[in-house]
Amino acid sequence: MTMAVSLPILVLDLAEQRYSCHACGNCCRDFTVQLRDEDIERLDRQGWKAELGFEPWVEFRGSRFLRQRSDGACIFLQDDGLCRIHARHGLQEKPVACRSFPLSVMPTADGPQQGLNFACGSVQLNKGAAMATHLADLRRIAEDAPETVGQARAVALLPGREASPLELRALAGVLDQWMGREGASIATRIDGLAWIAQALRHAKLASVKGDRFLELITTIVATLEDELEADPVGAATERQERMLRQAIFMRTEDPRLDRMKADGFLRTAWRQWRRQRAFLKGSGTVPDLRGFAHGVRFQEAEFIPNPLHDAAEGHDEPIDDLVTRWVRARLRGARTWGAGYYGFSAVEGLSALCVDVASAAYLARVHAAGRDPAANRVMFADMAAAVARIDRTAGRAPWLATAGERLRLSFLSLDDGLRRTCALHPCGVEWR
Repeated sequence: MTMAVSLPILVLDLAEQRYSCHACGNCCRDFTVQLRDEDIERLDRQGWKAELGFEPWVEFRGSRFLRQRSDGACIFLQDDGLCRIHARHGLQEKPVACRSFPLSVMPTADGPQQGLNFACGSVQLNKGAAMATHLADLRRIAEDAPETVGQARAVALLPGREASPLELRALAGVLDQWMGREGASIATRIDGLAWIAQALRHAKLASVKGDRFLELITTIVATLEDELEADPVGAATERQERMLRQAIFMRTEDPRLDRMKADGFLRTAWRQWRRQRAFLKGSGTVPDLRGFAHGVRFQEAEFIPNPLHDAAEGHDEPIDDLVTRWVRARLRGARTWGAGYYGFSAVEGLSALCVDVASAAYLARVHAAGRDPAANRVMFADMAAAVARIDRTAGRAPWLATAGERLRLSFLSLDDGLRRTCALHPCGVEWR
């Protein structure tokens, strides 16, 4: 059942970004799709159980999810890359999550805000129509999922320090302007985000509110490039590198529900522990990322230069453009803090975004090594695959909403850790 939506929906304010579906089918592979009660009712009416011989969904811990094949593809994905439900019954008969992706609507203090997921190939390639043309799709999403236009919860600037809508709007706007700054390299812009996250975490902001906070962040950004030049970032410590490796594992681990049910809790936990230990050790073979990397050795990936350093040097403008659009869409589309990111405070969410970029830069090297063990550089397709892998879980992976993740981000804010682990050196992070 749907409901009428009267609130205006804020379209993603990013003129550089375009999107239209090109039916590549990538969003139907290796995505865990949670179903609503009305989705189950539609699937029942369509008669899939009788046709398939089993329920088209699997239940796990009280929730139900679309069933996947052994290769991770959705049970309804056809050989031509199209959805069998869509082909037979039309768009409106698909599950809500499927017909919404990659668009989203998120409640904010300023009203419902459009978001965009960069796990979509058309979004990455910037192919299609302007964001403003998707208003009808956004209204359909809001009608299908009324909670997306509900009352927005208060968002903290820092844990214990609530932020006003003006402050959040100003912070997002200033950060977005910094990321869109012409003449500054991608290395400088990402370093600047990490510097701001660290500075705000340690600032005394209890009495700096409203217009005073706006003056503060405006002043910070106005002098930031000179500040970064005067305070060059050093190499990460071994412990900081371990924290980043752990963060990468958490952002790539996406367990298959059918296998978890078959193996049971203890075997699943044992397998995840072994994969995590392999990432922390950083030697030998990279744990298989389900089609992303198979048989790649850590040393092979680390031999490949950091793709964002190449972009910073002007050698790969498409990669620079992809990462810039991705980060700006996260900032503009309410997917950095608050309801769009586990209810995190603004500074925690900004710190997580910086770690996401650093994780994607390393994963791109892993993907390049998997594509060609003799590769000497990351191609656009490698970076796109890495961004997709990271952004697919952003805001929707419960294990990234834990106290452990918050502690990890807090630790990285010490001793210039966030800047050090996000530093775009020629070879990036090299596991010790």
